[in-house]
Amino acid sequence: MLVVDKKVFNIHMLRAKNGCFLTVSEGEEAKFGSIALSVKVGDRANSTIIIPSRFGDIYSRILAESISVMIDGVVIASLHTLSPIEPQIVRRLLDEIKELCKIEP
Repeated sequence: MLVVDKKVFNIHMLRAKNGCFLTVSEGEEAKFGSIALSVKVGDRANSTIIIPSRFGDIYSRILAESISVMIDGVVIASLHTLSPIEPQIVRRLLDEIKELCKIEP
């Protein structure tokens, strides 16, 4: 769990040799939200939104693309929030997720 600006987030990552499933959900329970798929092709990521968010899809796409470039693979990322979130919260979440990528195989 990560607390950012009085909001609690659950972060779960299931790693595979060629990618990962990533879920980030606001609150005590893990929930699915907006889902983005991203794959690294060459030196950049190609992505698409599978399930849109009621608050905008950009953040799930940013998470998926950033991590797919970092791990050089396929990422399916879900972001569930209870209300719109600020960019600085997403930056903190991304920093935490990047640390998880360094730790997990």
